[in-house]
Amino acid sequence: MYDPKSHAASPTASKYAVWAILVMILGWLIALSTGLCTGAFVIAGLSDSGGGELSGSGLAGLALMLGGPPCLIGIAMILAARKWGRRKAPTNPDVFT
Repeated sequence: MYDPKSHAASPTASKYAVWAILVMILGWLIALSTGLCTGAFVIAGLSDSGGGELSGSGLAGLALMLGGPPCLIGIAMILAARKWGRRKAPTNPDVFT
């Protein structure tokens, strides 16, 4: 007989769910912190019209170059944890009987 609750209560499934939640929290922390910092420097760089190497678009480009990859890594961790945390429910073999 098919029992959908037996798969949901397995210790392996709950272990993967806990790891997925931890990876997702870490991903959110990385993405938010680097994203906010990068965004602040991009806005500061684009609003600055002074001269120099690290003003204007130079500062915005440097901020995106240094802060963009960690932010993307955090977003990738969030998406991977979402996919990892979802598990496919077992199909009922007696559907068509």
